[in-house]
Amino acid sequence: MKTEKTYTDDHQVKLKTEIESDLVDQFKRRAARKINQSTRIPGFRPGKAPYNMVLSYVGEARIFQEAIDLLVENVYPKILDAEAIKPWGPGSFDNIASEDPLTLEFTVPLDPEVELKGVDELNKKYDLKPISDAEVEDFVMSMRRNYANIVPLDTPAVEGNVVYMTVEAKDKNAGPGKDPVIVKSSPQQTLIPTKEESRSTEWPYEGFAREFIGKKEGDTFTLEHKYPENHEGENFAGKTVIFNINLQSVKALELPGLDEEFLNNAGGFATTEDLYARVREHLENKLKEEYDDAYYLELVDQIRQSSVIKYPPQMLKNEEEEVLHRIEHDLEHRNLNLDLYLKLRKLDRDQFSQEEVKPTAKNRIERSLVMDAITRKYEIKITNEELENEVSSVVNNLISSGEFAEAQKTLGTKKFSESVSMQAANQALEKSIRRKLRELADPEDIIEIKTPETAESAVEETPVDQAEKE
Repeated sequence: MKTEKTYTDDHQVKLKTEIESDLVDQFKRRAARKINQSTRIPGFRPGKAPYNMVLSYVGEARIFQEAIDLLVENVYPKILDAEAIKPWGPGSFDNIASEDPLTLEFTVPLDPEVELKGVDELNKKYDLKPISDAEVEDFVMSMRRNYANIVPLDTPAVEGNVVYMTVEAKDKNAGPGKDPVIVKSSPQQTLIPTKEESRSTEWPYEGFAREFIGKKEGDTFTLEHKYPENHEGENFAGKTVIFNINLQSVKALELPGLDEEFLNNAGGFATTEDLYARVREHLENKLKEEYDDAYYLELVDQIRQSSVIKYPPQMLKNEEEEVLHRIEHDLEHRNLNLDLYLKLRKLDRDQFSQEEVKPTAKNRIERSLVMDAITRKYEIKITNEELENEVSSVVNNLISSGEFAEAQKTLGTKKFSESVSMQAANQALEKSIRRKLRELADPEDIIEIKTPETAESAVEETPVDQAEKE
């Protein structure tokens, strides 16, 4: 066999292979025998008709097509071996370029390649700030609010009150014929924070809740807010929005004191010191998890932008399907489907795919390839002890979340064990990669890496954790 190779810009190779006539004849006869097994030819038992009789009965074209199918299945792996081609996945048979001599054309997606660059230039100090006393106090206050008694008021709202209202949002500058309603009138409630407690993540904008100070039950009023073009909520981005508000009630929160009853409800703490220590630990772990995710992602992306990364389009397509599957799975837990989700966001599938799914898939692939390349470059390995520690962590987390028995039942003992081992190995490897990245970026720092999955001790969830979710 003679093969011509043409490498493409999208990390594939086009093959044009000429097949010897003797091999073609051999596969024609093999094809005839196969056809003979499934086709009744008058005068002969199945499989016993000679080649010429099969040829006469079914025709040259039928035998030739069957021979091509058998040839492709047989010679394709031999071509890859002969040409030392490492495929990423299954190739495709594209065309018969010539019948005399028989010449077959294939397209083969190539194994990804990464040429790491910029690793030695990594320079980013690991600068995790400590949790402040004020942050601990704020968190304890949020826990106390969860256990507060709610008392209706007939006085104007002040800081610390909870207000209940209906809110309608309209685009002030909606064009002719366009529905100006962005959010239909719906019930909402919010706590009026102090200025210090205000957060940029407040809905529908920071400072909204403080607009209710001085308002009382039964008041109706409007608020106007201009959103920047890059606002995260696409329905509001770049628009001047009018909020029509009907204040239905104002209620006060009677906070519990830090007494024995509250400490017991909050997690069985013996003293306020124990409570504050647990809250600080919780906040420190959460902050470290978030900081680490951002820190190491920035390092990987810095390398990614400097490196030369090649992979075939089929790999990206597969990852897009995986990303979309995860999105649909998450939506199911929110009682939504993809069509409804896109309708709410006023997106079509093609736009959603191009603007969100494909970039996410591309980032995931390239970051993963960079981390694999770092593993190879620095010969990163995990020890049995590290693996055992991570297995314990995975199991403890499953037990503490209440998912252990269900996962074991669903997967079966063998698959469950394999799944735990795989997750543990991935966590241990990620921890080792992060340690190497930090060593490169901030070599003077002495480190102990925790992956997100093991950042918090595996203990039963307490109201401290619940308060964070709320």
